[in-house]
Amino acid sequence: MNLKSKFYSLVLATVFTLSLCTCQTPHTKESSLQKLEARWYNTHGFPGIESIGVTPHDLEFDIAFSKVDGDTVQVKNCLEVAYLGQDKIVESEFARWELLKADCEAANRFYAAPEVAINYWPTTFDFPLVKSFPATAVPYLGGQSLDGRTGNLGEHEPKLTLLESNDHSVKISVEDMVVNYVVVAKADFNRDGYQDIFVRLDWYIESSFGDGFDWVVLTKTSSDTTPLMLWRK
Repeated sequence: MNLKSKFYSLVLATVFTLSLCTCQTPHTKESSLQKLEARWYNTHGFPGIESIGVTPHDLEFDIAFSKVDGDTVQVKNCLEVAYLGQDKIVESEFARWELLKADCEAANRFYAAPEVAINYWPTTFDFPLVKSFPATAVPYLGGQSLDGRTGNLGEHEPKLTLLESNDHSVKISVEDMVVNYVVVAKADFNRDGYQDIFVRLDWYIESSFGDGFDWVVLTKTSSDTTPLMLWRK
């Protein structure tokens, strides 16, 4: 075999060997699962709004509330909601006021978040995902209602029952409480590079009077980790 033939044989052998190599760096597998995703806000809470924009000044609405002095007040943005305060709203309007406050809280955190982040959340918001939430991802009813709640929601509440599931919400029943878990926004709220979800908890008691709106912010920093609590109301 002449020198030229030996050279081509060596090149072919090298290429063949490299094609068989399945070696990976320690981060190759995890990196292949990473997906940059743009932040997103669910505008259903604001009537007639298709986008909340990029600053608090971009979001405008017109929602009326009854005041304790008998008058009516119109709020037109989240800045006015923060300024007005709950003490001026009549008690019968508290639940609706809490709903608007929760949506404004999500919007304000959304404005401060980066445009994109690594997303490890599944594409579908469903019942199995809600059951994997921390056991404390339930409405806070005061007192020690969250004490001793460890593990995930499905483990702590074995009687958890699915009532309804939609694209961005899951309604469940546990004991005599109904809770609708609604994804209000997805963004990197704590600016650590990973996408988080802001989930509003719309709840009511079936056997007695009582309803309200709570919220939690959950994060997921890898494909294998379960959701973790960042903040709650």
